[in-house]
Amino acid sequence: MYAIDVSGVISMNNSFLFSKELYSKEALIKAAYDYIDDYYIHLDSDEQNYYVQLEAKDDNPQLSENDFKNTILIHEMRKVVSEKTGKLREIMYARAMASTVIEDNNIEDNDLYNDDNAEDILKDWFDHE
Repeated sequence: MYAIDVSGVISMNNSFLFSKELYSKEALIKAAYDYIDDYYIHLDSDEQNYYVQLEAKDDNPQLSENDFKNTILIHEMRKVVSEKTGKLREIMYARAMASTVIEDNNIEDNDLYNDDNAEDILKDWFDHE
């Protein structure tokens, strides 16, 4: 028998149904990955829902339905925050990197590509003189 709650999740013992309207595929996969060490996990979907089936690897499963629901909600929230603050993080990163650029006017482009030692560098290793 199915139990429906207000979070958009239908539970069936060790199987969960998550509404595609409320949860992203990315958050679902990340939440499932969090439990991959202790559970065999099967993911599936149809037009409206994601299906998650969990099977404990040992005889002492400690994951509750609410734990999995909280984990997917955490990953969904991280995705939302990342989308909202992504441009700001890019600007801060670019500004931090730009402030670390060191200009050295003493180095000329010719010094970087000096061919004076090309003969020493390009010796045949097997040529025994």
